[in-house]
Amino acid sequence: MKWGLSILALCALLAATAPEGGAAEQGGGDAKLLKMVVLSRHGVRSPTQSSETLGSWSRKDWPEWPVKRGELTPRGAKLVTAMWEQEAAFLREAGLLPSKGCPEAGTIAVRADRDQRTRVTGEAVLEGLAPGCGFKPIVNETDHPDPLFHPLEAGYCALDPSVVRKEIPVGAIEGLEQSLSGPIGELAAILGPASPEFCRKHQLPEGCTVADVPTRLTLAKDNRTVHLDGKLGTASSAAEIMLLEYGQWDHPAGWGAVDKGALQRLLPVHSTVFDAVNRAPSVAAGRGSELLLDMANALTGRYADPAVNKAKVVVFVGHDTNIANIGGMLGLHWQLPGYAPDEIPPASALVLTLYKHNLKQERAQRDAERRERAALAAKLETLEKEKFAALELELKNHIKDDRSQEILVKLESLTGAVQKLTDLTTRALERNAGQEAHLAAHDNFLKNIDRVLQDHIKHPLPRR
Repeated sequence: MKWGLSILALCALLAATAPEGGAAEQGGGDAKLLKMVVLSRHGVRSPTQSSETLGSWSRKDWPEWPVKRGELTPRGAKLVTAMWEQEAAFLREAGLLPSKGCPEAGTIAVRADRDQRTRVTGEAVLEGLAPGCGFKPIVNETDHPDPLFHPLEAGYCALDPSVVRKEIPVGAIEGLEQSLSGPIGELAAILGPASPEFCRKHQLPEGCTVADVPTRLTLAKDNRTVHLDGKLGTASSAAEIMLLEYGQWDHPAGWGAVDKGALQRLLPVHSTVFDAVNRAPSVAAGRGSELLLDMANALTGRYADPAVNKAKVVVFVGHDTNIANIGGMLGLHWQLPGYAPDEIPPASALVLTLYKHNLKQERAQRDAERRERAALAAKLETLEKEKFAALELELKNHIKDDRSQEILVKLESLTGAVQKLTDLTTRALERNAGQEAHLAAHDNFLKNIDRVLQDHIKHPLPRR
């Protein structure tokens, strides 16, 4: 059996095209897909910041959202359902879902964080995979943060400030400010002057903008949260809000100033700043190790809940922080069409797949390809010897009879035949190199995930 990994983002807000194959098609050959485990971000939501905070960043009137602060919108739910309807077609083709009707109870398991945006996203996922079947997401019904998605905030462990500050030093923060100065300046111009209260709070003159506030690294709540304050943090959040507005409404975001082109210029601010914090090793491990362990156990049938082990499709619905944490732990990077590197748009997902491969057939296929390459090389060598021997004899005769034009024709014919065989050999070698590279990448991924899990088992994070 083999593990696989892919990035799923079929609901691209920047009008990027969907992949030609779904996650179910990543195994290649005649491998049989046994199980798929997904970590999905929630869909399009309203800003999590309060109206007072947004009003301090800009004096302009911010858009009115159809839902409360930080909640999934009805359009966001529809986009999620549409995405998973498309993925369901691949899963039916792969045999994980029935070709018609509702799947058997237990075929799909969706585990969602307790927030409205993740809970309703989980419902939308199920509506896409099994419409009208009455399945519900599994939610940890509690008034406290769900430790699976928020182990730090739940009090399971805490960050070491000295380690975090070494991983995100002042020099690195200053480097980010400098490298992102262009798009941050563009964002500040779109937002316009900040509120007078904002400027006074940061001891800045009247008419200041969010780009005038120096950045600082902040750990709070007994070292259970970490973020960048100041221009980097505010600009990152503002860029993401522009993306959310763009996904929610059919017109440019940012008071009409942010079209697709502008959004592509601004999004690197969000992804770069977001990754600087959430991919930092100690932050990623503290927030993501338990979730990664659960995903691996769900894939291999060692999950604590037997229902998850039985399910063929398991979806964890969390947040972009969860995906960034696991991406950082495993050294994964991606580039979705139309987005900044490692950007995690609404409803995008990290997918783990388990395949059953016919190893005997694969080995036979590789042996046949090796024999084909050897035969091509031998044929080329034989042709060269035979043709050149014949050419040498004819050349002597033609020189004797002074038939130079016929010599040229023979040379051109020989050159064409040799080139044709050379091209066949080159294509065979390139195909083999591609297969070897794919296997090497797959082995590297398995080594990374095994290393992370072993470290988690040997050195669990301190609980508090």
